[in-house]
Amino acid sequence: MMIPVSLNERVTKSELIVEGTVAEKESFLDATSGSVYTINKIEIKAWLKSKQKSKYIYIRTEGGVYNNHATKVFPSLQLNPNTTYVLFLTKAGADKENRNLRLRNAAITQTVPYAGAQGGIVESLGLFTDIMEHQQQTEADLLQKIKTITGQDAVTPAGTSYKATPYLRPANHTLAITSVAPTTVRSGTTETADQITITGSGFGTTPGSVFFTNADNGGATLVSSGLNSDIINWSDNSITVKVFTTAGTGPVNVNGLFTSAAPLNVQYAHLALEQSFFGFAEPTRQRFYLRNLNGSGGYTFQFNTAFAANTAAVTAFSNAVFSWRTNTSVNFSATGTTSVATATNDGVNAVFFNASLPVGTLAICTSNFNGGATLACTQQNTVWWLTDADISFRDVPTGGTTWQFGPGAPTSSQFDFQSVALHELGHALGLGHVIAPGQVMHFALANGATARTLSANDIAAGIAKVGYSDDPTCFNPSGSGTPMIPATGGTLPVTLGNFNAKRNTKSSVQVSWNTLQELNNKGFFIERGETTQQLKKIGFVNGKGVSFSAVDYMFTDHEAGPYPWFYRLTQQDFDGRTVSSAVVFVEGDKTKSWRVWSDENGGTLQVYIQQLEQKNIQLQLFHANGQLVLHKAIAANRTVIPVHQLIKGYYNYRLTDGTTVISGKLLIGN
Repeated sequence: MMIPVSLNERVTKSELIVEGTVAEKESFLDATSGSVYTINKIEIKAWLKSKQKSKYIYIRTEGGVYNNHATKVFPSLQLNPNTTYVLFLTKAGADKENRNLRLRNAAITQTVPYAGAQGGIVESLGLFTDIMEHQQQTEADLLQKIKTITGQDAVTPAGTSYKATPYLRPANHTLAITSVAPTTVRSGTTETADQITITGSGFGTTPGSVFFTNADNGGATLVSSGLNSDIINWSDNSITVKVFTTAGTGPVNVNGLFTSAAPLNVQYAHLALEQSFFGFAEPTRQRFYLRNLNGSGGYTFQFNTAFAANTAAVTAFSNAVFSWRTNTSVNFSATGTTSVATATNDGVNAVFFNASLPVGTLAICTSNFNGGATLACTQQNTVWWLTDADISFRDVPTGGTTWQFGPGAPTSSQFDFQSVALHELGHALGLGHVIAPGQVMHFALANGATARTLSANDIAAGIAKVGYSDDPTCFNPSGSGTPMIPATGGTLPVTLGNFNAKRNTKSSVQVSWNTLQELNNKGFFIERGETTQQLKKIGFVNGKGVSFSAVDYMFTDHEAGPYPWFYRLTQQDFDGRTVSSAVVFVEGDKTKSWRVWSDENGGTLQVYIQQLEQKNIQLQLFHANGQLVLHKAIAANRTVIPVHQLIKGYYNYRLTDGTTVISGKLLIGN
């Protein structure tokens, strides 16, 4: 969900540029936001812009694990230990500095990446690759491009000229890997079925590294978890490992030397937490659970008031929630407004526009987690759960482009809002990236493109997540609620308040209802029937579309007559989806045991007899001049007689069973 930021812009607008290796990582819990950040200590190989004498620099990145707290941010720059990067940086302001770190070591500059996830160009197997570009380049070529823009030579912290390392193309050792099984897996899970076994020769007896095709950049680089606990078995001719969360479809590599001839097919990715809380000897993969935190089975997203004013954006986001909910049963809903417009761990799942998102970023999902432990529990005594998920969107995608909120397709100068919302909600659900252009969880979306429909793999990923989130955990940690209750019926984003029907006159019924909130609401069909199985549409009332306050509605059924009826509402949104209300019952008019009347247009004459005890009742209809114009036997409680052939005007009628005569006057037509 990013727009490419040119190398020229990153070089020009960053304050500092360095090439260095991640020497240390330290996460901390920010007291203000309640989220976890990571301080990366970079050992500098070369200063490329605004040189200093320091051998180290600190970079604060978003996300991390600190004791029983964790945060994941998509997209964001994530730096791997012992990996080399060229980094584009700005000095951290007072609001982003780590004060404890400042007290410990004031001499080392604290920074944040410029352009978010595009703030680092990673080295992999001797070549540097940009996250948004698949073109690989040598260290010498990259440094020369930067020098051309800055006019500054690359220098070491000691002040000497830095010389790029010559690139040596690695030898092709493909044949050393003879097979990878299974060939189709899911990444990031804790299931043994998703572990792979690599067979071949020459792997060595000491555990090394297994690299996967990186789904976070569409396969431009290889990536390894770096966790010893991900290695199940390692020998010279066989390796069994867990598939890393960011693994995508593509070749597998061992130790940077041996590459599989056939690709590993990764259907979907589950996000996981790698940590040592509680009772682990080393960082180990743990899955997290979705819970019932809103009292209605799951999580409620709330629209910031400024966001809520954009009804098209609200509709597009609500459609995305509906898609995940109906296809996977994840209990997500979107309702109500909030003043919150920041990504903080406050229990409010806020949806908002953010003009301060890193340049090149369309949207960000920030997810926070807590972990609980007890000595009487299994799975290393821990239960992790999602506490909060905030989704922010760039107010304007980038210069010269706009959002397409739908329902129309985006043009080449637009980015599709619903597609981006669907992707970010996937992260909130607990899904990672895949390499599958056109699918919802692919790492990038081009201008003019859409991904509004969940693929079979997207749906399978969500179902699997909900599948274990609704299971009882070994205990319910404080504040974790209870297991998620899967959504049923695909509730539409309209909250119905009261729904009533009452007899207004002897021949009409007034139907009234109100909504507490409306999202994407086209309107309501009013349905009526003699039984609950025979309901037919008799009218339609337009909805407000989007409303966050109560709205009252009314419909008068002038054709109700004195009969008893069942009534129901069927709400329809602008995409044609419908959902029906409960049924209410209205009794017939009991003031008379009989009634004769004509409909408004004079097309029918209707006869109602509450209790039909006699079977020889006759209806006679006379013109005002005394002429008999209609004679019909009445054999049912309710009889409808076509009278289109009669002239409009006043008539006299008589009902008789041979003994009793009931008479009166009526008007046929207006």
